[in-house]
Amino acid sequence: MFKPQQCALLVSLACAGQAYAANVPEFAGDPVVVTATRQPQEISKTLSDVSVITREQIEQSAATSLPQLLSRQGGLEIVSTGTRGAPSSIFMRGANANQTVVLVDGVRIVSATTGTSAVENIPLEQIERVEILRGSGSSLYGADAIGGVIQIFTREGKGSPKLNASFGVGDHGLMKAGAGISGKVENTAFSLNLNHEMNEGISATNRDSSNYNPDRDPYRNLSYSANVTQTLLPGHELTVRAFQTFSKLDFDQSSVGEDLQKNRQNGFTIQSKNALTDHWSSTLRFSHTVDRQETWVASDMVNRSSLIETRQNEWFWQNDIKTGIGTFLAGAVHTQQNVDGQSTYLPNGYSVTQRTNNAGFVGYSGEFGHNLVQANLRNDRDSQFGGKTTGQLAYGYRFSDELTARASYGTAYKAPTFNDLYWPNYGNPSLQPETSRNIELGLKWLGKGRRLELSWFDNRIENLIVYQKDHSLNRDAHIRGVTLSGAATYGAWDLSGSATYQDPIDESSHLQLQRRARAFAQLSAAYDWGKAITGVEWQASAKRPDVDYRPFPNVPVTLGGYSLTNLFANYRLAKEWTAMMRLTNVFEKRYTTAYGYNTSGLGGYLGVTYQAQ
Repeated sequence: MFKPQQCALLVSLACAGQAYAANVPEFAGDPVVVTATRQPQEISKTLSDVSVITREQIEQSAATSLPQLLSRQGGLEIVSTGTRGAPSSIFMRGANANQTVVLVDGVRIVSATTGTSAVENIPLEQIERVEILRGSGSSLYGADAIGGVIQIFTREGKGSPKLNASFGVGDHGLMKAGAGISGKVENTAFSLNLNHEMNEGISATNRDSSNYNPDRDPYRNLSYSANVTQTLLPGHELTVRAFQTFSKLDFDQSSVGEDLQKNRQNGFTIQSKNALTDHWSSTLRFSHTVDRQETWVASDMVNRSSLIETRQNEWFWQNDIKTGIGTFLAGAVHTQQNVDGQSTYLPNGYSVTQRTNNAGFVGYSGEFGHNLVQANLRNDRDSQFGGKTTGQLAYGYRFSDELTARASYGTAYKAPTFNDLYWPNYGNPSLQPETSRNIELGLKWLGKGRRLELSWFDNRIENLIVYQKDHSLNRDAHIRGVTLSGAATYGAWDLSGSATYQDPIDESSHLQLQRRARAFAQLSAAYDWGKAITGVEWQASAKRPDVDYRPFPNVPVTLGGYSLTNLFANYRLAKEWTAMMRLTNVFEKRYTTAYGYNTSGLGGYLGVTYQAQ
């Protein structure tokens, strides 16, 4: 169970680096992020709660899935309806799962019917880095960025061509294999990566589920990512990217027999980036993405139970203008979404199958002595509900090179999904877009080998879409909270951690929002032995409300608090070869993140990677 004393221990460890300032080497440079402003910016000068997961950190963690990696980040709760490969919900700062925008190389691969992205199908081996922006992001990224934005950057080519490969095995028949090549030859940079995964799994559900089936639920995934960038002239680049995942997942809908789900997510992008002058650069991009899901139930593999597909085309234009008083941003986006749906519950498909959105956005970032300023404004015009304007204004003051205080106010919105509007016995065509007003205060300290950040947020959400009896309706919610995160390097030790306390409340019922905890925390400690790195992770969550869907009307239940301990290790076998090991839930704690769904007990993974130098 999550205890305040554990949280206090985490906070003290997260802050431990303060005492060793004189003995700690400086971090290697100030990381640069783009998600906070849509433009490259040193993380020490950002006026948002933003963090970065690098390729080195991904490899050191020995994590085996993207949800597992994200669960180590402050302010994020990951809820899985089943085991490996099952749909994973990301609750960022207490917001709903469909209130977080997920981008892959700047492009959304999203289901317009559920409003979420299938992050569980994106292999870690294809990721170069992840940037996480917490808080209102609609003034930069449009609809759905009420909780924040997660941007995934796939691996790109640089340096001489190099091969990479990986192989590993784990609990419940897990097997992962991948290979790739990346590099740059004269004016052409390229990267190609292919990955395969299979896992025999465990039963997704238990006896608390209305869909309980004790059979195993295996998972298969085949994916690739490819990109080519051609430098036509100095300052002028043409890039083509392709990304695709195919997955098969057994799930539990029938009490007997096999239930099968096939998923495909793919994206294609062509982008032209041009330095028109020394101070003005322009990016023009077209992207086409698909999110497709097919299901078969009760071992009937002849008659498909459902087909749900989203196809999205987007035309994007961004201009970055550097001046003596700061950097300006201006752009426009046209998005067209088409859905196709057929199922037992939707025999005639959706009554409306297309919508378009036209948006224009502007922004400004400036630095005047110790003062930092950011302003963003965006107007979206949706063919379904009309126009929506969002904005953000942020101010920061740098007391020194290490210490910055910030304050911001931002608005955001979420468009109702096609399911929210048109699904039988659920949808409501009269639903209004969700809107939010977020106030945030922060204090960030970056020093020699250490980092400490405190963020306080107050997010008021109007017209929150909730399901009640046989239809959806709009309500209001209020989410207040604080997150403390820190990291410290002391000699061969690396320490990092975060603790979040929040109050996510439905203002109509005055109840805590479903599957969200009031308090949760993470801690990681690693020691570098030279050729080897060993470490321990600790995660904890307080109790959470959920619903038992078996009786009608449904019955509220409480999910107990829990704490998990994981171990990881890396050993450099040779210059180009590294072995990795990960043990999860080493004390085999029994817990669940969603009522009626199983989680794994003690698990392990052993793998090896090759990276040509």
